[in-house]
Amino acid sequence: MSVLGLLFLSSDELRDLTDLKIAKAQMKWLDKNNYPYEISASGKPKVLRSFLLDRFQNSKSYSPKTEPNFDAIR
Repeated sequence: MSVLGLLFLSSDELRDLTDLKIAKAQMKWLDKNNYPYEISASGKPKVLRSFLLDRFQNSKSYSPKTEPNFDAIR
């Protein structure tokens, strides 16, 4: 993997993230979901890998706010 490959998501990874193949559609999805990106000379979005990792590491996983009422099933 090249140095740039370490910094940016690959085309395949970007397609996996957005579920889209066309660059303009990917950029629309990235905008809608608040992902910052740069546009390459070829018109394709470039997303920093570090942003994606940080976003997923800091996302809150689901946890119920209250415990179930176990008395209700007795």
